[in-house]
Amino acid sequence: MTMKNSFKEVIKTSEIQELMVIKHWYLLKIVLFFCIYLFSIASILYLNKNNSSLEVLLCIPFYLASGASLHGICLFTHEGVHRTLHKNIWVNNIIGSFCGYLVLQTMSGYRVLHLKHHKYLNTKGDPGLLKTYVSNKYVITAMEWGYFLFGYVAFLTVIPYQGFKQGNIKDRLLIVLDIFFIFFLFWLLINNLPFVWFIHGWLLPMVFVHFMMNIRGMSQHLMLEDYHDPFKGARTIKAHPIVDFFLCNENYHIEHHLYPSVPWYNLKKVHELITDKFIENNSTIIFSFRDFIFQFINKSIKAIKA
Repeated sequence: MTMKNSFKEVIKTSEIQELMVIKHWYLLKIVLFFCIYLFSIASILYLNKNNSSLEVLLCIPFYLASGASLHGICLFTHEGVHRTLHKNIWVNNIIGSFCGYLVLQTMSGYRVLHLKHHKYLNTKGDPGLLKTYVSNKYVITAMEWGYFLFGYVAFLTVIPYQGFKQGNIKDRLLIVLDIFFIFFLFWLLINNLPFVWFIHGWLLPMVFVHFMMNIRGMSQHLMLEDYHDPFKGARTIKAHPIVDFFLCNENYHIEHHLYPSVPWYNLKKVHELITDKFIENNSTIIFSFRDFIFQFINKSIKAIKA
């Protein structure tokens, strides 16, 4: 029996089918994130009237909260790619696309690359595997730090370009439509809201979104690229409940790769059901993103010294 086929038998068929059931009321979390986002922005605009140093310091927690909630909203684009938002595919795609527009992400381009990532995990054909593009360890280390510092900014162009390049005609049409709607949405906002609202309400929170995106994305597979099955080729981070809340359990990434059709709200249940399998397969499970960052820095130092 191949490892790929054995995944289906890790959890009993009846249990996994139950966990794959889409429950629409969980979409209310998008509304909750919007409420946190709007409250945070309102607090920033109220506190930051004179742009003094003290006011800026007082606003930092609200910038962080607005960035975390905006990042949380965009994670539903990922759910849309896996069709776990809504039973109606049109509703699923509309919600997923709009959640991506807020952070300039094209769900159609992301879908092309992300589904290939699942299909070719850590092998040739995986768009996220740096070894696919270069082999020099120093270049790879430099690219990893580039990802850490500037990754999401680069992906804003890489995702639609590579999605267009690798997708079919339908994918390309949808990517063009996504780009049109992104420009149209921001044209409306910039032309109908005070510019200071745009700066404090979106641009500055996006700085936090940028680094959240980078760290989350890197933590999922970095330093595990030599393994081609989800038990060893992905990483789960059992983080603080507040982090879990804002990440919509995306940090349970081994579980997601094993069962990509399971909605985000059931990934913890998957984790609990197969804990013994993680031990058996020597899976990588850590307990904070801080630990991952320290491991990443140590890896970089060793790569340079070697």
